Amino acid sequence: MTIETPVLDRIDRRIIGILQTDGRISWRELADRVHLAPSSVADRVRRLEQTGVIRGYAASLDPRALGHDVRAVVDVALPPGTDPAEFEATLAQRDEVALAMYVTGPADYTIIVDCAGAEGLDAFIRWLKADAGVARTESKFVLRPITI
Repeated sequence: MTIETPVLDRIDRRIIGILQTDGRISWRELADRVHLAPSSVADRVRRLEQTGVIRGYAASLDPRALGHDVRAVVDVALPPGTDPAEFEATLAQRDEVALAMYVTGPADYTIIVDCAGAEGLDAFIRWLKADAGVARTESKFVLRPITI
């Protein structure tokens, strides 16, 4: 089975970059920034949506405005025989989880969490071990994000 990858030109890549920064930009402003007519930009965006390059649009939240002033990266190792689907379903119920990834290496998962202070992170890690059946964790505080 071969998966066809859509061919993206320089303008498509520019449109994608702009939409990642501002998903609510008007067709006219987007067209001005890529030097095309608004109808051409609309056609390109629709094609990117139809081919699955653009999967959707989402609001970007500020965790601090929600009272979560600590961001941490938590590596998690599950005990042998643990059902990953069950762990993932349990993890999905937690509001602190910003992103979870099944990874290779000594950890089974890398989780990015936004917590209310060090106390919130401590409570989350205690929950992982007591209620989610995690065998081992390793945590790192995020000092500052880097925009790429």
